[in-house]
Amino acid sequence: MRRVLQHVVIFKLNATFTDELTASAITQLEAVVKANEGIIAASFGANETSLYDTYKPHTGGFTHTLIVTFVDERALKFYDTEAEHIKLGGIVIPHMKEAVATDTWIDTYPD
Repeated sequence: MRRVLQHVVIFKLNATFTDELTASAITQLEAVVKANEGIIAASFGANETSLYDTYKPHTGGFTHTLIVTFVDERALKFYDTEAEHIKLGGIVIPHMKEAVATDTWIDTYPD
């Protein structure tokens, strides 16, 4: 196991944020990963609401989640102002009602 820094952002996006825009955001996130060697993993997608027959979603109206796992806080600092990340914001932010972001150290990330 190793220690990593996990950046999680949950979004409430307007209905104007289409599947095509989700695909564009994912493609742009791939560019973000390539631009920052301190990123271990990254994902973006719509929150699930019906995974199985008795599934009860607890999204609170939040529609999408971004998770980026970094090797350390220096990689997060680079990410904050990196051009590819700014471009990702340009895809998502115009459709955003609300967002909540957290940064958390994870001590049990698999090697």
